[in-house]
Amino acid sequence: MPLRDPAHFLPSFVWHATPDGRIEYVNPWTCSYLGKTAEALHGMHWKAFVHPDDMARVIDSWRPILEGASLRDVDVRLRRTDGLYRWHTLHLQAIRDEGGHIVQAIGVGIDIHQCKHAWEMYEASERRLQAAFEGARLGAWEWNTETGAVRITSQLAHIYDFPAGTEGATPDELWRRIPPDYQPRFQAELAKSLNDRNPFQIDYPIVATNGSRRWLRMRGETEFTDNSELRRVHGVTFDISAQRESDERLSMSERRYRALVEATTALVWSADANGDILLSESQWQRFTGRPPESHAGSGWLEAVHPDDREEARRQWTRSVERQTLHDFTFRMRRHDGVYRMVRAYAAPLHDENNRLQEWFGTTTDVTGQYEAKAAIEERNLRLSVAMDAANMTIVSLALPTWSLSWEGCLGSTNLCESRTLSYEAALNYVHAEDRAGLDTFLTHLSSGQETDFQFEFRLLLDGGERWMHGSALLYRTPQGIPLRIIGSLIDITDRKRMELMLRETDRRKDEFLAMLAHELRNPLAPLRTAIALMQKTALADLKAQDLVGLMRRQVEHMTRIVDDLLEVSRITQGHITLKQEPIFVGSAVYGAVEAVADMVESRQQRLEVSVPTGMTWVYGDPTRLSQILVNILNNASKYTPEGGRIAAGVRADEDQVTITIEDTGTGISADLLPNVFELFSQGERTLDRSNGGLGIGLSLVKKLVEMHDGKISVQSPGPGMGTTVTVRLPRLHQHERHPAHPPLTTPAIASSTGHAGLRILIVDDNRDAADSLALLCESEGHMTQVAYTSYEAISLAQNFLPDVALLDIGLPDIDGYELATRLRHKGAKVPVLIAITGYGQAEDRLRAQVAGFDYHFVKPVNLEDLLNLLSTLCPPD
Repeated sequence: MPLRDPAHFLPSFVWHATPDGRIEYVNPWTCSYLGKTAEALHGMHWKAFVHPDDMARVIDSWRPILEGASLRDVDVRLRRTDGLYRWHTLHLQAIRDEGGHIVQAIGVGIDIHQCKHAWEMYEASERRLQAAFEGARLGAWEWNTETGAVRITSQLAHIYDFPAGTEGATPDELWRRIPPDYQPRFQAELAKSLNDRNPFQIDYPIVATNGSRRWLRMRGETEFTDNSELRRVHGVTFDISAQRESDERLSMSERRYRALVEATTALVWSADANGDILLSESQWQRFTGRPPESHAGSGWLEAVHPDDREEARRQWTRSVERQTLHDFTFRMRRHDGVYRMVRAYAAPLHDENNRLQEWFGTTTDVTGQYEAKAAIEERNLRLSVAMDAANMTIVSLALPTWSLSWEGCLGSTNLCESRTLSYEAALNYVHAEDRAGLDTFLTHLSSGQETDFQFEFRLLLDGGERWMHGSALLYRTPQGIPLRIIGSLIDITDRKRMELMLRETDRRKDEFLAMLAHELRNPLAPLRTAIALMQKTALADLKAQDLVGLMRRQVEHMTRIVDDLLEVSRITQGHITLKQEPIFVGSAVYGAVEAVADMVESRQQRLEVSVPTGMTWVYGDPTRLSQILVNILNNASKYTPEGGRIAAGVRADEDQVTITIEDTGTGISADLLPNVFELFSQGERTLDRSNGGLGIGLSLVKKLVEMHDGKISVQSPGPGMGTTVTVRLPRLHQHERHPAHPPLTTPAIASSTGHAGLRILIVDDNRDAADSLALLCESEGHMTQVAYTSYEAISLAQNFLPDVALLDIGLPDIDGYELATRLRHKGAKVPVLIAITGYGQAEDRLRAQVAGFDYHFVKPVNLEDLLNLLSTLCPPD
């Protein structure tokens, strides 16, 4: 067979045989497996390498093929060259001629020996596990909380008296087996165990079908989703009825024994009316190791510690004299020589005439109690030291009386001296702004409604205002009645002060960004004006014109950087408000493409636009949507080499509109891709810094997209492989109604050539900005006067009588708002007031309008718009 036959390269057992089973072809892998050459195998019957016990299965699988079937599979063992048989899945196929007669048989064997072995081991393991469960009377279960189904093993079905063969049940079927009087307790224990998210164990009874009650023990574990939702609970259940009955008998026996010990104690003794100890019983001898007679009379004192002996004698003598119940404590030597702390209790016994007959007493070893008491005192001491070190106070609110008590000192002299206060009095120490919230929290917690046990508030103490972080838990009676709230308070004043400092630092950072944007605008204004003047001058030198164009592009580039920086500052401070209206997506895309057309053309790039013919609308701010698309297209052009391709496409479905911008540019590396939307994140910059920027463009775009309830994503296969930016916005259908807003852009003002010049007063403390703007206005035929201070402007205006005043706002002596009110009296129309300022936020525009300004331009000014405006203000010739 030619080498190009695929079977030649298969690592599987492949052979072709005649209809009677004689081998005609085997692939190389078969030869290697059987350890024979193809020539040696030619003419051999396939039975030679099939396990004899598997012949019948092969023949049974071949029989349907003889009857017309095309393919059959069968698992058989094939003998390897070393004589070992390995399991294979054998695929049998018949090749027929045009008359339907079989002319060739094909066999393909896939080695499944390891899988077969693993499956056999798994079945054996399952059998052993099932046997272990049955031997231990252990039933397994799995509760899928999403579907509500409970899978159970046969042993568990037997435990619950379900019919044989039951493999599943509903929670309700299992729940009904629990006696009604025990259901609330079981439900509470199960809910607590599931909330704890730890392995749990619950003992509960069930009622069998014959009416008898059996006790079961359930052990389980919980599984939660990534969203902390309970997904599955699984575990085992087994019958503990015998153990429970044994425990009950043992408990009853222990209770009887404890009752007997409490009545008789460990050492029982008696004394006559005079207080002489009578012969004791055997437990005295076992305890002291001394013969019983040695304790008679006052001999028992010999076993008492020498330091306690006289006090013990005095206590016993006083009891005898007063004939009253009495108990006293002392140390007594045990048989091993160790002194144990014991407590003796004596009761007088009187006859019917109330005459003292004898004393009945018990002596109990209370060493453990004394050691426990000492350990508790030591632990309390350590806890007190730890609380002092952590500046922690433990507080308890008794709900029956609503009284507050605490351990430690809260910093106030009054609160150190008085350790108990009424709830109302305690609230008076809480800051007024936090009082209502803390009261609501404690009220909800006391009724069991609150689940968040963490809170913060301020205390008004002698040392001033202190911040407290609290944790609280609700304690209930065994009947479930809220009893007490226990809480811990930690002084976090220093941490809070640090947080306030960080917030102040962040606020100052935002102010710095806003101020930086404003300050960066000032030097741009005269530069832009100078460029405009140079462009208006007829220069013969083309290189000078090239320089002018270069300067203009750099100014525009710097202006975009400043605008992006200011936009980020506004969004961070929450000062941007969208003015939304229905927007035709196609127009927005074509508008953005037109805005970057010069840049794309200068770089000799190919820009393709694909917009559906249908009317696709979104609801958004036209200015901001244009800002989003222009920013993305600018990036695409900036990072795509000359001659590259940029594609902008739009598609829409029922719910959303997707705008995709692809380029064949430098791409984004895998380590930078997750961070492209972070502020100041940039890709690798070239040495000439031609791709420079602040790294805020995509961060700004992402914030604006999210303000439109949209999403943005960036994909790139890697460096040099291009980038795809996808913006998804909610689609607006024609039947939906939204309030429309007028467009933010000012309509273009048509320029006029037939007009007389204006008298223009220009006021700016930046001399370059003022002088260059005056030159530009004079080039248009206007008459100008320049002032660098407000007082100078007021003086000039008295004689100059300007038609228009171009005023900077941030003047050193009197600000531009006040200057505007002094230059034009209330109700007057002249001069027309135009603000030329670096402050361009919404509140700045509103303040300028209140001060009387007619127009508002943000530095660096769009000079074409300004000149067009001045032309409309000119009187006709």
